[in-house]
Amino acid sequence: MIKRALTRSAVVAGAAIASTVCIPAPAHAHHVEFTPLPVAYSLGENFSVPCSGQLTGAVHTPHDRPGQVTVSVSWLPFFTGQCHNAIFVNYWSAVGENGQGSGSRLILLPFASRAFAPLTGEITFPMTSGGGSMTVAPNAVSTTYLDPLANTVRFTVA
Repeated sequence: MIKRALTRSAVVAGAAIASTVCIPAPAHAHHVEFTPLPVAYSLGENFSVPCSGQLTGAVHTPHDRPGQVTVSVSWLPFFTGQCHNAIFVNYWSAVGENGQGSGSRLILLPFASRAFAPLTGEITFPMTSGGGSMTVAPNAVSTTYLDPLANTVRFTVA
């Protein structure tokens, strides 16, 4: 009788331990809200050195606005001039079917720029909740084109 009770206790304890150790944890809703974009350098439109600069920014996926992505960019021109500054935001949803949730957006920055005076812009668009990735590039030859995978940012949308 003692042996049977001891065996029964061992089975119950073993089942309890196995259920807590072997069962995967539930998904956690917390994710990083801000993901920095890699720094990209550009010669400027039409290989124009006077329009060259540096592109930085961040991807914001707020907890309080599920399915929304905000991309903020900052363009730091190296020279003063009249330059067409357009920033392309190419994004892909990991959970979208048939390309849904993927696309390209454009952020237009002011035409006139002063040396080392940052130009900023931002865009918000809907994206399917789950994983996503993005490449942000200026409208000119840049380091983004040399190694696109190194300039691809992965993030989670709430």
